[in-house]
Amino acid sequence: MRIVLFLLLFMSSEEAGTELDLVFILNTPLMMSDADLSNAVDFMYSVTDRLTIGQTHALVAALSYSELPTQHFTFTSHSSKVGILNSLLALKSINRTHDVSKSNEVLDFVRTTTMTESRTNASKFIVLIVMQGTAVPVLTEWAAEDLTTGYNTQFVVVGLDSLTSADQALLLKVTTDESRVFYVSDFRYSCNVVPNVTNILDSTAETSPILNCPDPNAVTETTTTQAVYPTKDDSLLLVIIGAIIGTIILLATLVFAYKYVKSNADKDKRVMRAVEVYGEAPLGTSKVFFCHDELGKSSTKEPGTSSSKEETKSAYIQRLALTQNFVNGRA
Repeated sequence: MRIVLFLLLFMSSEEAGTELDLVFILNTPLMMSDADLSNAVDFMYSVTDRLTIGQTHALVAALSYSELPTQHFTFTSHSSKVGILNSLLALKSINRTHDVSKSNEVLDFVRTTTMTESRTNASKFIVLIVMQGTAVPVLTEWAAEDLTTGYNTQFVVVGLDSLTSADQALLLKVTTDESRVFYVSDFRYSCNVVPNVTNILDSTAETSPILNCPDPNAVTETTTTQAVYPTKDDSLLLVIIGAIIGTIILLATLVFAYKYVKSNADKDKRVMRAVEVYGEAPLGTSKVFFCHDELGKSSTKEPGTSSSKEETKSAYIQRLALTQNFVNGRA
């Protein structure tokens, strides 16, 4: 009875399709950037990491193509997951040299070379990671039909949504099932479809979302940050302005004081000189008579004045002017 139950369990596990022959085909045209290549390889790595690898489980092969196909490892190259994952990571250094993408060439190569090592009872899947459209659409369609007919191969496509409508229509013909075609705006978002692709390949595999996978639908919040400028300190400016105004007032005051002092000094000088000149007149001479005489109305000297002290008329005029200045300055 126990033997019968064991056989039933074993047979049911075999019927569950645990054997999987998986071929990754990576489109690597010249236009592919290092970032695109790295993200595409990370996609293949993540899918493989969720599968159970082994002779009775999943085996993996990987190819790249642009003008010509290049097979990097086959189903029999690695028997462990570690070996496969390390070989996948090595694909990040692929040299891109051609812009043309001949999908038909790589599909024919898979049919004539890669699949010859596939297991008879294994499910066979080809995952196409497409960067740009194929050069010869009709030949690609025929090559895909030959693979499906010869090995019962199923296709899954992960491509850029920038592909033309004609290219997308061709990929739909290749897969014959739109639920197996996934488009991303950038390969960095391909991690979002890892759970879907993994579930198609092996329904028993883990299908949880990839941690830290960027969301293509996320709206980047742009916060307008108002520039914060340091508070302007006007105290120094006010001090400078105050100093300038104070200086101007001080200078004006000094000028005014200088003029006032100078004016008074000039007046004092005039007074002193007038007094001096007035004092030079003969003793007893009256101011009126002195002025009268200086006006030129009379050149007669006061009686009793010596002829040796006579002054010329010009000297009298000078005295008159000084005396007038004296009178005007004291007024």
